[in-house]
Amino acid sequence: MAVSGHPPATTETEPVRSEAQEHGAPAPGPPAGGWGPDKRFLGLAIVVDLVALILAYVVITVPVEGPKLTPGEKYEHWMVAAAGAVIVLIGFVVVVVLTSRRPKIDTVLAQELVAADAQAGKLPKVPRTLKFERTSKATTRNAAIASALLFPTLWLLGAPPALVWFSILAPWIPLVALEARHKKARYGVFALFVLMGLLQVLHMIEHSVQVGQLVATTGDLSRSHGIFGQLDFEAVHFFTDSLLWIGLGMLVIVIRERNVWLWIAFIAASLHEVEHLYLFWLYIFDNNFYLAGGFNGVMGDNGLIGSPLDRPYLHYTYNLIVLVPMLIAIWDEARRMDARHPAPAVS
Repeated sequence: MAVSGHPPATTETEPVRSEAQEHGAPAPGPPAGGWGPDKRFLGLAIVVDLVALILAYVVITVPVEGPKLTPGEKYEHWMVAAAGAVIVLIGFVVVVVLTSRRPKIDTVLAQELVAADAQAGKLPKVPRTLKFERTSKATTRNAAIASALLFPTLWLLGAPPALVWFSILAPWIPLVALEARHKKARYGVFALFVLMGLLQVLHMIEHSVQVGQLVATTGDLSRSHGIFGQLDFEAVHFFTDSLLWIGLGMLVIVIRERNVWLWIAFIAASLHEVEHLYLFWLYIFDNNFYLAGGFNGVMGDNGLIGSPLDRPYLHYTYNLIVLVPMLIAIWDEARRMDARHPAPAVS
């Protein structure tokens, strides 16, 4: 999403003026009162720490029941895990190389525009590009009311959890589709970024429900498959997480700005992808080994390398360390979109 055109050539005697300054915006400077911790990041850090403490308590008090491989058996397919790591490493290197070759002519401009608008008090608390822009407040309010009414009604009628969950989402689907179409036309690939973030939030809810079910059933994995238990099998996990990994890699290449949080999300997704490449291979080519305990993967408790986390808790953690930096990256990119695409004047 580079700004069209190229900046004019300058000489040493001609100071460079940014587009923000040319349009009369104040030159960005250090924040008033000196540098301090970002309140958004500090708040997210506190939330993540609380989640980590709760998860640690659950891991200790609610171990997951299931078959375990012997110390000798778990190394049987170590070469598959190594091959998966090599595949992911190659993909990571490709992203790094392609990113380094792309121009970054709009990075400074975008940062200056955001800083200038922030100093002028023009930026809303929530970026405009993250709000519904094509849907009226009345329509969004009606969707919220419909969700709120459908949920208790279907729950009291004894509907399956998957249907109850879908009833919450159903009123929002046409609104999100309309909004995604508008944002794609106006903001380009940023619309895909937001949609991926939304899907990852829903994915995280599914993992959170599974952890809650494990607590309720004292670690019985056979009764803890999330809301959509019919989709809790290895192929679905492999393809959804692979698409997320590939999508984040493409965003790193296309967006190009120095969005550190997007890189962190991509690195976390890369580690997660190694896990699913190994698991999917076991599921397809050595299902007996998979069922005997190979489903613990690489870093799960009693897995190839192993950790204190049973598989459900490990994959909850993977998804959390992908989601949190991804949301911050979306927020920062939304600020840049606000600066690049001013709101249309109201006549």
